Amino acid sequence: MELQIPILLMAFKRPDLIAKCLYQLSKFEPQILYVMGDGPRNEEEAVLCNQSRELALNPSWDCEVIPIFNDENQGIVRSFIKGMSRMFSEHEFGIYLEDDIILSPSFYPFAEELLLKYRNDPRIGHINATNAAPHYKNSKGYSYHLGNYITEWGFATWKRMWDSYDVNMSDWQNVDKDKILSEACCHSRAKRELSKMFDLHCNNPDPWAWGYQWYFNCMHKNALCITPSVNMSLNLGFERIDSTNTFGSNPIASPLREIKFPLNHPETIKRNWKFDHQIEKIVCPNDFLLLKTRVLNKLKNCINF
Repeated sequence: MELQIPILLMAFKRPDLIAKCLYQLSKFEPQILYVMGDGPRNEEEAVLCNQSRELALNPSWDCEVIPIFNDENQGIVRSFIKGMSRMFSEHEFGIYLEDDIILSPSFYPFAEELLLKYRNDPRIGHINATNAAPHYKNSKGYSYHLGNYITEWGFATWKRMWDSYDVNMSDWQNVDKDKILSEACCHSRAKRELSKMFDLHCNNPDPWAWGYQWYFNCMHKNALCITPSVNMSLNLGFERIDSTNTFGSNPIASPLREIKFPLNHPETIKRNWKFDHQIEKIVCPNDFLLLKTRVLNKLKNCINF
């Protein structure tokens, strides 16, 4: 029997992005497509939601489409949990994708090979599509890095990891926080920022994000994530007025690349601290870089104005 890895596509109120996302998916034609559609909050959104759902339910290639629609708006977090729970109730592994994410066609076979290779290995918990530091090259030319930093812009994972996910992050209250953060982070500033976000999301009765909880889940399970040696994801949701959590310009945008096959696997399952150090400098820059970025953004806004 041919292996079929499902994709969960989040479709809300941006039909133009759904169209672009589906066009890219048509290049590798996944055979199972779950479509999670949250409900509209007003009449204007209802029109856009219907357009998005119509597009997602009718891809240009032959595949099984499984709709998961909310009549009323439940928000991104509840919709994420509902969609993932449905997909993993029926499959051992899968790929998560939001409507503004464009994947490199080679990510699907890349994820397929690794989902199988590490299906029973609890040391691996997450497969990134995004590489925020594609300039980093390891000396042995491995096809991917093993590290600690997850990205949400298209990823693959296993049911075994989803079954341990807790959106309330209740275990954060009971762990040795200093120990787990010191082991996870390369610098004290990253440790401080992550601690603040974990405190914010722990037992939050109205969570507005699901990613920090997923990050903590991987950390708590001592599960490394896989990052391809090239960038295979592009987020088109920046600089749009209809975005939820992406504002301004994309700080880690890199061109889409194709991975080379056959894959060159690392010889041992070991965290690449040098790669994580590069990632951390990008996702958690020092004060000088933060100030530099703010100044450049202000200059850009003045020029555009």
